[in-house]
Amino acid sequence: MRQSGRFRRKRAVAVVLAAMLGFLVLGRLHAQTTPAPTQTAPSNAARDRDIQGHDLYLKKQYNQAIAMFQQALALQPDFAEAMGNLALALDALGKNDEAIAYYQKAVAIRPSDAILYSNFGLALFHQGKYEESTAQYRKALELQPDFPEAYNGLGASLYRMGKVQEAINAYGQAVGLRPGYFDALNNMAAALDSQGRAKEAIPLFERALKAKPDSPEILENYAHALELSGRSDDAIAAYTILATQNPNGYQAWARLGKLYAGQGRYPDAVTSFQKSLQARPDQPEVVFNLGLALTDERKFGDAVVEFQKGLELQPNDPSGLYCLGNAYYAQKEYSKAIETFQVALSQKSDFPEALAGLGAAQFSQGDMSGAIATYQKAIELRPNDANARFNLGNAYFASRNFPAASDSYRIAVQDKPDFARAHYNLGMALARQKNHKAAKAEFAEAHRLDPNMPESPDTNE
Repeated sequence: MRQSGRFRRKRAVAVVLAAMLGFLVLGRLHAQTTPAPTQTAPSNAARDRDIQGHDLYLKKQYNQAIAMFQQALALQPDFAEAMGNLALALDALGKNDEAIAYYQKAVAIRPSDAILYSNFGLALFHQGKYEESTAQYRKALELQPDFPEAYNGLGASLYRMGKVQEAINAYGQAVGLRPGYFDALNNMAAALDSQGRAKEAIPLFERALKAKPDSPEILENYAHALELSGRSDDAIAAYTILATQNPNGYQAWARLGKLYAGQGRYPDAVTSFQKSLQARPDQPEVVFNLGLALTDERKFGDAVVEFQKGLELQPNDPSGLYCLGNAYYAQKEYSKAIETFQVALSQKSDFPEALAGLGAAQFSQGDMSGAIATYQKAIELRPNDANARFNLGNAYFASRNFPAASDSYRIAVQDKPDFARAHYNLGMALARQKNHKAAKAEFAEAHRLDPNMPESPDTNE
């Protein structure tokens, strides 16, 4: 007659969204240009150093590039292009303060240089100074309206300021200027995804992948959008590519595990969670989800082991303790289940699922007074919880307090009129009180709701 509530630990969605936006706002090196009126023409030696620095930067040899740009500036102190390129290389190494100082000098020498302003905006972006970054990108666009990188950078700064629609518009301008601009396509799609507009984002991710098929960041964002739009099979296919391309991609394996579990494909879920943990063992959430998948496979002993591992990584986690308690309960280790649920409740007293689990374990152990007290606490937290009322009714029934059982079952069916088992148990409680007419009506209603329920049960059971 007992029915316990089911609680599943939240499977957190690993949202990538636009987390990489700053990385994707690419700086541009200067080619050699005509010097500004405030800048003398650089010597051939200075130009040569700048060109060598340019080549080293493109090879990501930033320290060597910095040395070359510094040599160029030693030969020509007002060489704005070399100054801007030096700032860009410093920014690439995370030396943002130094980079900003050089940008300030460079724009003073060349105030009409759109690339300098755009790269200045990037350095400010990396410092988290998004309003200042936005101002620099706007200056760049005033000077050069057809500058897709500046629109992409502007979008990134606006996004971080919470101006998502403005960011989407800026990315749209970048894509309009350069239709195959995969960074801007990815960023625009990620911004749409962050607004719950996954279906709009998916075609943009597909365009970005067509332009940059080897990008794990774009593929991960695409998979996430597919997942949010309910296309689980397509999301699984995308995450599978992502995971197999990078076997150490623990996040992709974890997402696959959650998707498989959501489809009831528990063996596949177990395998995916295990691969995620092979790549990175210190993931308590993944360990707990592995335990849940094993529980769903009814491998309760293995689930216990995983929940214990998760609690070693994240001690006294209430949800993890709850899951462990459930696994003990499934193995009929009621004393261990009770102890574990009690520890969970000591960490989180307002945890109705843990109270339901504790009450069920107390009931199964024959402690009806304990179960009644526990279910009453659960009802205090959720007064309209039909399952808790039903379970309380069962505990009263087992204690042979049939009037109290009837009251609990009656409230359960008021809260949930199609609760067939509660109607049936209410009939049993009424029959024990010799109210056979009312009992017969409840049995009939239970049978109507669920034909497997006997319409005329043996009321002496």
